[in-house]
Amino acid sequence: MPNGNHKPASPKDRALGAELRTIRNAAGLSLAAVCQVLEWKESTLSRLERGLRSLSPETVTALAVVYGLPGKRRDRLVAWAKEVPSLGWWDRPTPGVPSDLGALASYENEATHRIDWSPGIVPGLLQSPAYIEAVMRESGIPERDIPARVDARRARQRVLLAGEADYTALIGESAIRNPLCSGESLVTQLRHIVRLSQNARMSIRVVDQPTSQSMSGWYLMQFAQGRPVVHIEHFKSATYLFDEEATPYISLKRAIEKVALSAQDTRDMLEREIERALGG
Repeated sequence: MPNGNHKPASPKDRALGAELRTIRNAAGLSLAAVCQVLEWKESTLSRLERGLRSLSPETVTALAVVYGLPGKRRDRLVAWAKEVPSLGWWDRPTPGVPSDLGALASYENEATHRIDWSPGIVPGLLQSPAYIEAVMRESGIPERDIPARVDARRARQRVLLAGEADYTALIGESAIRNPLCSGESLVTQLRHIVRLSQNARMSIRVVDQPTSQSMSGWYLMQFAQGRPVVHIEHFKSATYLFDEEATPYISLKRAIEKVALSAQDTRDMLEREIERALGG
């Protein structure tokens, strides 16, 4: 049975667990049948396959033997289990920054495509420093914690800009006109979005049509290996959706894109909003 002193699961474990589940299903083996051979609890294997528990090379080897995998494929999976996830700022606890933000940043680091649907405010990855501060103050974040949280959000933004992942932002029209900060800071924020929209890996589009999806925003992350993950932010907490609960958001993203302005029409709209804010 896997060692009880296991490490916390990572996005890599979710991807590897999903592949092992696919292999088991292709072999026509049930959880019960595999666990009977290995003398494991079914709940243990279920958690491993769902990426809720870290997968050690020894565990992967045991499963590969039961599944009758050829040597090359087994070795590839074991090597994958041995990979050490890249360390980033999120691996170093920071006073004033919620610990669960590290999990989000870790998923972002592994994602190949990120999709933000934000009907009411500018998405966090597109926010300017003054806008970030305004959002946090309005949310009741203690003043002493705001500098650290601003730094953490800007670190996430730098990872996005420096990486190779694609990013899609679908923004509700009301978010563009939500006066969370001063007129000058709002103009700076809108100009910041216009500049980012020129990035070839970013698709930024405003939704100016009525949609029932305006009730709630969400953040979808897709990966080269493994199923998507959805992050839903609440007032003082957040929820993650995995597997079958997350997959429908891919279709939801397509539905919202159908009623969104084009990238160029979005830039034109933002320029008009900037002119209006400047009194033009």
